[in-house]
Amino acid sequence: MKKILSVAFLALLAVTAPSYAAIAKGNGEVGFDYGQMSYDSDTNLDSSDNLSLRGGYFMTDLFQVEGQYSTADSKTEVVPGLDVKASTDMIMVNGVFNFMPKKDINPFVLVGVGQADVSVNDGTDSVSDSGTAYQIAAGSRFFFGKAKRAAFRLDVSMINQDTFNETQTNTTFAGGFTFKLGK
Repeated sequence: MKKILSVAFLALLAVTAPSYAAIAKGNGEVGFDYGQMSYDSDTNLDSSDNLSLRGGYFMTDLFQVEGQYSTADSKTEVVPGLDVKASTDMIMVNGVFNFMPKKDINPFVLVGVGQADVSVNDGTDSVSDSGTAYQIAAGSRFFFGKAKRAAFRLDVSMINQDTFNETQTNTTFAGGFTFKLGK
């Protein structure tokens, strides 16, 4: 999978010609990301797949408000025959700060706040908790196509969540696609 993504990324860079990208005040954006979430080492949970859905509105060329829903599920064998299953769902509101919004390659940083819902099941008992979540991330969009209305998006994020009377820090590496809405 890593090799396929690397080849696709390099091919995308090779065919992308310089022109104006699709970020502008008043436009919207929707997209999805698929990645790998590494849970806080204190949880003893294995890494898991992560899926995010996003939608945002560009207040200015440089600043965007974005809503995000993410979900991740982990299954970890703690002893032979005993699996612990954990599910994490998050709803976030992010402020996205774009750099070089008129370029094909558009780096960004974001900060967000929201809610994390975590459920843990060891086969005999199930517990769940909700708490505040905070996120910081950095990444880039790589616009492609003649009209530059679509982009490949890569990012890495650190999410602090306050659940079960503890603060955990999870790290997510993700890649996906985003599509421009508007002019």
